[in-house]
Amino acid sequence: MTWKTILKDIAFYVIKVLVVLLLIAAAFIGGAMLGYSVIGGAGDPMDVFNPELWQHVLDFIF
Repeated sequence: MTWKTILKDIAFYVIKVLVVLLLIAAAFIGGAMLGYSVIGGAGDPMDVFNPELWQHVLDFIF
């Protein structure tokens, strides 16, 4: 194996990890928006990004 091959393999691995993390983040955001607006019936899906909503949720947990 040459250094070029090793660096190429490492770069490919890092890209795969970043893509998986991006897909996880997209699934979380999409699921939160879907759950809040469609399943919960609360209204606008963009309200999920409201900090007061998350503070209210955390008040229930703690």
